[in-house]
Amino acid sequence: MTEDNIFYIVSDEYIEYLLKVETHVMQNKPHERTYHRKYVGILTEINGYKYFVPMSSPKDKDYKDGKIKKNNLTTIYLRSKEKLYGTLRFNSMIPVPESELSLYKINDEGDFSYKLLMLAEYNFCKENRDKIEKTAKNLYKKKCNSSEEEFPVGKIVIDFKKVEDACNKYKK
Repeated sequence: MTEDNIFYIVSDEYIEYLLKVETHVMQNKPHERTYHRKYVGILTEINGYKYFVPMSSPKDKDYKDGKIKKNNLTTIYLRSKEKLYGTLRFNSMIPVPESELSLYKINDEGDFSYKLLMLAEYNFCKENRDKIEKTAKNLYKKKCNSSEEEFPVGKIVIDFKKVEDACNKYKK
């Protein structure tokens, strides 16, 4: 992650391309977008690739008994003490060529309440940078080096080697 601008957008074309290769890629739903937000997330580097970790809005499944769930190997909850802003979905992280990334600039956000939400998520990501990097690398290692029997959660995780191969072959 770069220090100041940590949010990025991935092109719709690249997401559509990867969805043909791997079903666990998070869809960017260009026709259902709230605000002008596209596929926003953060970057980390793994195995020589820029990996994009998508952010997701809070869902009912992110709570258990009325409380925000605890972080795990596939999800970090972007939160304050009791408020959930969103999640980072590591099980859906993808390698992205530089040409398909663009910075998401919070200051350019037109909706003030959404801008405040993005600032809260930005602060969380900045403060938890090491945890985010470590989670991404740990999940990658576990998925690539474990069988389904050893790592049953791997069934919901992108096949990183398959998408790396697709990333290498991608042409606009």
